[in-house]
This record gives sequence, structure tokens and C-alpha cells, in this order.
Amino acid sequence: MSPGIRFGKAARQRGMIRGSLIGVAARFLDLPSRYGFHLLVAAALGVERAGQFYIVFSVMAALSGLGRLGVDRALTRHLAIVTAEGRPGLAVPAVRRALVLVFAASGLVSLLLFAAAQPFAELVLRKPALAGPLALGALAIIPQNLGTVMAGGLAGLQRIGFSQMIYSWLWPALFCLVALGTGINLEGALLLIALSFAVTALVGGGLLREFLPKPAAAGTGGAPALLRQGLSLFSLELTQLAISSAPVLILGILASSREVGLFALAWRIALLVNIVVGGVAAMASPRYAALHAGGDLSALDRAASQAIGLCLVLVVLPVAVMLVSPASLLGLFGPGYADGASVLRVLALGQLAAAASAAMPELLGMTGHLADLRRLNAMSLLVLLIGTLGLTPSFGAAGTAWAVSGSLAVNGFGAVTLARRRLGLRPWTHLFGVFRGKGVK
Repeated sequence: MSPGIRFGKAARQRGMIRGSLIGVAARFLDLPSRYGFHLLVAAALGVERAGQFYIVFSVMAALSGLGRLGVDRALTRHLAIVTAEGRPGLAVPAVRRALVLVFAASGLVSLLLFAAAQPFAELVLRKPALAGPLALGALAIIPQNLGTVMAGGLAGLQRIGFSQMIYSWLWPALFCLVALGTGINLEGALLLIALSFAVTALVGGGLLREFLPKPAAAGTGGAPALLRQGLSLFSLELTQLAISSAPVLILGILASSREVGLFALAWRIALLVNIVVGGVAAMASPRYAALHAGGDLSALDRAASQAIGLCLVLVVLPVAVMLVSPASLLGLFGPGYADGASVLRVLALGQLAAAASAAMPELLGMTGHLADLRRLNAMSLLVLLIGTLGLTPSFGAAGTAWAVSGSLAVNGFGAVTLARRRLGLRPWTHLFGVFRGKGVK
């Protein structure tokens, strides 16, 4: 191999790592914003009311996914591919199509939640007091999903820092700034969330308009079939939404609000690892699509191993703290939360599994292996639902935590196996070789 080729590969590898670190750094703004959000909610509402809040918040999160149908992920993939292929004129029609689809679907979902709030609270959750908060939660779905489309478009254009700002940290930062000055109760928190999502969507729209090709250079082209692509990619989002939302909802039905509060806070702390995994995946996903479109499987294998290696290096310390001192971490949020120490330990193990397979489910989606991704996600959901329903009645929040961690392991390790079978990728083999100083030919 010539020095020039070796240098080119080394430069691409450094670019992947540097870009991933930018994505992770952007996600780490979640620490003062998103975790400030959870700290404010936990401290202001207490264990019981915080449990009620997280039931409503989980319903909002689950239904917001139904209002997107994976269109934001399809937009990311489409923009990454057309940019890599030198066809930027197809970007503007794709963004317009995505916004129309998501606005229509989100409006329908929002109306359904508003109309069904009372019967759902009384008949399903058996908590009639949550009817009003559920109706308020419907206000946040449309602005949240429009902002997510903006973030997906920015990711496809390789504007990762801005994308992560819209995806993850701007809305909780706005929430915290206002809440610190006004204080919050359950209903006020839900209204403030909707307002924060609306401002975030406006900022995201301005950024996307700035970075898209200008009308004179955009050219013409038909809108892509984003809904069909999105529905396939939606199976991945559905799994992630179910993992984050279904356990809280099932706990809300089968257990007390206090159990929900303990699990919800432990889960939010465990999701600290997801800041790293999500940041790396956000950077890696459009790169995976571009490399696969160019037929460079060797670079794709290296990119996958770098994503996993970077995640593992960055999460070792926080996972160790969660395993060794979970009660101390939980106790920072107020009295009573330390009772969820065993829950946090189990969830930390699941997040470690997610880091060891970072961005591999996204790789399947970005390389067009959508049928495999759907089957894998169906299996992960089955593990989650059967595990939660089977373990929660006997073990409470701890049983739910085991179901969540098992689902994460099935999803991540299954994606690694499928990537090897379908594409011949062996990111763990490559990574072990790098750690031993031998590399992989």
C-alpha cells in the first residue's frame, strides 16, 4: 500500500473520530440542560408527583414517535446519500416532503391524545387525576416532531453539532432557564415543555434553511418516498421509544406512582451513557450511508469499530460509578430516591451493552438492510414486553430494569451479528486487534 493511500485512510479515520467527538461533545450539553431538567422535576415535584409526571411524559414520547413514523431518519439517510453523490438539488424537495408528512401525522396523533386523555387515564392507567395533564401533553407533539425533522435534515447535511442541539439539549435548556425563575408544578411543567419545543423547532428551521442549497442552486427533482423508507427505519425508532416509554407505562399500570418515580429517575441517570452512544450514532449514521453508497466496505468496517471503541472508552467511568455508588447518585435528587439503587445497577449493565454495540442498529438502517432491522427490532420489543409483563408484578422496578437491559443487549448484539452476516463487517475483531496493537488487515 502506498504512503498516499495509507495517509488518506488515516485522515479519514481521524475525521471519523473527530466528528464523533464533536457529536458527543454536543450531546454532553445534555448534562447541564437535560439533567438539569430532570433534577428540577424531581426536586420540585417529589417522588409521587414526579412519578405522575413521567407517566405523562412517557405517553408523550411514545406518541410523538407515531407522529414521525421514522421520516426524520429517512431524511437523514436521503440527504447524506444525495450529498455524497453530488446531487444537492434533491435536498429541498425532500425537506418539504418530510415537513408535510410529519405535520399531518403529528396533528392526528395530537388530536387523538387530547380526545382520549380522560378514558385512557381512567380505564388504562387507573389514575383519573392524570386526564388533564395528558391533554396538556398533546400540545407538545407537533412542535417536538417538527423540530426533530429539522434535526434530521441537519444531520444529513453533516451539521452534527447543530443537529444535536435541536435533537437533544436546546429544549431542556430553555425549560430550565424559565423554570428556575418561575418554579413549576405538574401542569406548568407540561405547558413549559410545549413552549420549549416550539422555540426549538423555530431555531432548527432557521438553521436548516441556512444550510440547505439556495433555490438558485437547488435545481429540481421529485420528492423521495420518505414515508416508505421511514416506516422501515421506524422499527428502530419504535424499539428505542418502547425501551424508553413502555416500562414506565407498564409500571404505571401495575405498580404505584412511587415505583414509577424510582425507576424513571434511575433510568434517566443510566441514560447518561446514551449521551455518548447517541452522539456517536448521530455522527456515524450519515457516514455509514455515504460509505455504503460508495461501496467502501473496508472503511465502513473501520468506522463501525471506531464508533464502538470510542463509546466504550468514554462510558467506562460513568458506568463504574453507577455500579459502585448508585445510592449516592440517586440521593442527590432528593429524599427517597436512593431506594432505586438496585434498579440503577441493572440499567447500567444494559447501557454498557448498548455502548459495546454502538450505532450498529443504525448501520443496518443506513446500509439498506431494513428487513433485517425490522425483524431484529421486533425481537427486541418482544423481549422487552414479555420481560416487563413477566417480571414487574413480582419484582417491581427492578424486574422492569432487567427487561430493559435484556432488550438493549438483544438489539445491539443482534445488530453486530447481522452486520457480519450481511456485510462481512467484524468491528469487534478489528477493535480487539487495535487494542492489542496489531490492527486488522
